[in-house]
Amino acid sequence: MDDTQRAADLRKMQRLATGLLILVTIVFGVTRYYEQYWHWLGFIRAFAEAAMIGALADWFAVTALFRHPLGIPIPHTAIIPERKERIAVSFGRFVESNFLDPDKIAERLSRQDLAVRLARTMRQPARANQVADFVAETIGGLINVANDDDVEKLLAQGLADRLGAVPVAPLLGRILQTTAADQRHRQILIQVVEAGTIWIEANQTAIRRRIAAELPRWLPPIVDQKIYEKFLEAARRMLGELAMNPNHPLYDDFTAMIDEWIENLQHDPQVRERGEELKAEFLAQPLLREVAASAWKDFKDGLVLQSTVPDSPLRQSIASGLSHLGDALERDPEWRAKVDSWVESMIRFIVGRYGRVAGEFITQTVNSWDTMETSRKIELQFGRDLQFIRINGTVVGGLAGLIIYTVSTFL
Repeated sequence: MDDTQRAADLRKMQRLATGLLILVTIVFGVTRYYEQYWHWLGFIRAFAEAAMIGALADWFAVTALFRHPLGIPIPHTAIIPERKERIAVSFGRFVESNFLDPDKIAERLSRQDLAVRLARTMRQPARANQVADFVAETIGGLINVANDDDVEKLLAQGLADRLGAVPVAPLLGRILQTTAADQRHRQILIQVVEAGTIWIEANQTAIRRRIAAELPRWLPPIVDQKIYEKFLEAARRMLGELAMNPNHPLYDDFTAMIDEWIENLQHDPQVRERGEELKAEFLAQPLLREVAASAWKDFKDGLVLQSTVPDSPLRQSIASGLSHLGDALERDPEWRAKVDSWVESMIRFIVGRYGRVAGEFITQTVNSWDTMETSRKIELQFGRDLQFIRINGTVVGGLAGLIIYTVSTFL
């Protein structure tokens, strides 16, 4: 119900209560005049007189909560506007002590058997899908509102910090050591020679041009062709020998070179220092930020798409996970007990840590309201029910007056 409807209901009840006051006032006047002719009208007059007094008293009491009756600044009236700050503090403390008490909330939760309810809910495919849709949409919403620049800076800085904390030379040494231990460096050597052979074949013209540039001009062109062919033949022969002979001397030479690299990378201070210099130069390049931006964009676009498409793999995975969770909770009492314990601990932590903050927030919010606006809000919220006090006061006052008049008449 909005404030417009509340205001209309309040005015309706005010008119009813005021109309009742006017009615008993008219009845009092009429019966007072005719009582001299019909003495039994004294009972009605007594009822109307007392009802009128009760109605006026309760009108004064209800009105005094929100404003000065008839605009007269009578002491202890306009209670809500005059006591707004005290009301704000009391209301905040009331909510904090009665609704945000960790023990009371934990006691209520313990009676709810949340784990069982959660298990039964998650085992229903329709409910699991609803929760999955909500979770997916929430994830997509959070991703969408994230500032891309801030996230990219954070990712780039985090990556730079992690890379900066790792000595690069010893790391490369350990990688090479692992490769050598598995004899994979032999295959690497073959692949290097094979790649070199392919490159030589693919760049015949450029290689021959370079050879010709180094030879005397008086030599015929056939010479550079022969040199190129010998060069290519040597590469092919080397590749074949490596493939056919596992004990080829080049393997030992390559292994010795790898071992020397490993030793230098792991223990040579100059190599380690140079490695750190190269790493610092790399981290200073914009490439790291570009990598972070590209990774974030791909991740964001994919996640947003998954969160908006019905029956997407993301939603299906969440729903499936929730269903499995429900099955596990249904089967395992120990898991249910753990879930109940986790929920209780979490609620106790949140309420214990932020309950006072919530109470202070309520106090500050009420204090920030305009005085008259505060009075108006409270009157709209409770004023309709308060008009029943006026109505009841009219009726009860009239009955009290009638009883008193009757008793005094017959005594």
